[in-house]
Amino acid sequence: MAHASKQSDPADELSALSAENRYLKETVASMREALEALLHEKDAAVQQAVAASRDEVENLKAAVQALRESLETLRVEKDREIQKAVSLGASENRELQTAVQALRERMEQELTDERERAGQELRACVDELSQLRRTVVALREALEEKNAKGRTP
Repeated sequence: MAHASKQSDPADELSALSAENRYLKETVASMREALEALLHEKDAAVQQAVAASRDEVENLKAAVQALRESLETLRVEKDREIQKAVSLGASENRELQTAVQALRERMEQELTDERERAGQELRACVDELSQLRRTVVALREALEEKNAKGRTP
């Protein structure tokens, strides 16, 4: 029997192999589950990163669109300000041209009036000079007549 104890019983070996086989199958199943869990976590992390990237892209697109709209609004406002300044300048230019024209017409009228007054004064002086000359001639004739009468006795 001593010899029989040294040899293993095939049933025991089968049982031990069967137990080891079960243990290995359980280990493989456990490692498969851990690997699948790890793959699920990795997929979830990738999905989360993709979603975060999409959100960031959408936020950036929204920011770009907001900046474009802001820039367009600014451009429109500047165009309005430029148009207003141009219009105001044109209006002021027209007012100044009108004022210059009115002053020119007034100056020309005053010059015409002054020439007319000068002409009237000149005519009055010429008339007065003519009258004075006629008076001198009449006085000279009267004096000569008086002198001629006084010499003839």
